[in-house]
Amino acid sequence: MSISMKSRNRQSGAVLYVAMIMLILLALIGIVALQIAGLQQRMSSNYQATNGAFQNAEASARGKEIDLKAKVESGVSPATNLPPNDCGATPFDPLNWTDAANPHVQRLDLCFSWGAMDMSVVSEDERTDQIYQITAFNRDRPLLPTSEAIVNTVFIP
Repeated sequence: MSISMKSRNRQSGAVLYVAMIMLILLALIGIVALQIAGLQQRMSSNYQATNGAFQNAEASARGKEIDLKAKVESGVSPATNLPPNDCGATPFDPLNWTDAANPHVQRLDLCFSWGAMDMSVVSEDERTDQIYQITAFNRDRPLLPTSEAIVNTVFIP
């Protein structure tokens, strides 16, 4: 008998066990990688929905600001009634408010005891006698929304 025949007879299949363990480890690593990829996809979807809702609410608020500025500059009389304000007599709860088409507007400068903040302003462009709080609500999409956002701004025309 030759030397190569004797060494073949002494092998007990240890390489097979090592190869199987390596394949099992590679399969587990692949499963974990798939789970991580799925989680990252869900996270990016949630981020996109949240960002879309925020952008839609921000657009509603900016649209209302443009509308208010146009009314103030047009000289609608009396300018202090843009919009009517009851200084909090009617409570406003932004968390239970879902009117995406109509941002809520409240005039703030009339609610202070010291009145408007128009203190010897040199230029008409620098007037701060009208201060508005604009609260806009919107969703990421109109049908079956997955995310909602509320934007609250202070606007001085």
